[in-house]
Amino acid sequence: MFGSSNALVWSINMFILSGGDKCANVWFALPIEAVAASVSTLVIAMADSKKRTWEKRVDDARKRHRPSLKNWSRDGFATTRNPDFIKLRHLERGLNTSIPKIDCSKLSVDDFRKRYEALNLPCILTNIPQHEEWKALQNWTFDSLRRKYSDHMFKCGEDDDGYKIKMKLKYYLSYLENNQDDSPLYIFDSNFYEQEDTKPMMDDFKVPSYFTEDLFSLVGESKRPPYRWFLVGPERSGTTVHIDPLGTSAWNTLISGRKRWVLFPPEVSKRVAKGQDVINKGEDDEAINYFVDLLPRSRQSHPDIQILECIQEPGETIYVPGGWWHGVINLEHTVAITQVEALVGALSFFIKAFALTELLFIVKL
Repeated sequence: MFGSSNALVWSINMFILSGGDKCANVWFALPIEAVAASVSTLVIAMADSKKRTWEKRVDDARKRHRPSLKNWSRDGFATTRNPDFIKLRHLERGLNTSIPKIDCSKLSVDDFRKRYEALNLPCILTNIPQHEEWKALQNWTFDSLRRKYSDHMFKCGEDDDGYKIKMKLKYYLSYLENNQDDSPLYIFDSNFYEQEDTKPMMDDFKVPSYFTEDLFSLVGESKRPPYRWFLVGPERSGTTVHIDPLGTSAWNTLISGRKRWVLFPPEVSKRVAKGQDVINKGEDDEAINYFVDLLPRSRQSHPDIQILECIQEPGETIYVPGGWWHGVINLEHTVAITQVEALVGALSFFIKAFALTELLFIVKL
């Protein structure tokens, strides 16, 4: 009778419900190992049944996004190691924080193109949403987004086959407010402007005047690859160090929250920029692990390499030139918009990157 776990769980269930009268003989006749295993199974089943809808949706998304990761809080960055994360909210002394911040009212488009775009140098432009009167400042608060787009499905990950993982915004915002994941799921949605119910978001912002000459716009919307993303990220979420494809440059405007960035110039090797030479066996390589553990080691191992770091505040737009390695971590819950472009002023860098990509493709053939 008790060869199956179902029978064991049924027996213990009956014991609990009846106060022990009907099944006491079953309870005490079972080996202690079987009782323990059955109680554990029952507790897990009861816990799962009590989970709220948003928790179930998140569990499903986690399993699909990183099926091999069984414990999303294993490193304790929301608990035991939270002080290490909190330290990231302030730039330590001695770091290279030379990325200039310029108020957009004091920098003309021509000066930007001469001083930064043409020289392929990063910078931060402040107050663009205020100066250009973006509605996103009012319409993209968490409360407003919840009211307007509660049932819209936004992309918050990908599975191993590259298929999108989506979640209703109302469930995602509950997760954002309550999760203790080391590296939380991150809304990174490139289709919001193509969906009927979220198309109005396009009226809430516009491409900053510094970035309007985009060569990719010549091919038309239907032919260009994804290039614009709406971002909602909980604290501790982020993107690992990478280079944007085909020599494209990027701009990222932060509506709310704070982000920390790291940038490496194009000549730095992939292995060094991504911290592949300092990671230990068994360590994760998510953005949180990179900023807390790997980046400090890289600074020590490569003191002569230029590593630029900055904190992006609300209302600031960071310009990342083509070919620059960059990674980011959300220091607080954030809302942002970002876009990659082939800027006319950076044409020489774009051509070099495109030519190199074509050469590598030919070599592979």
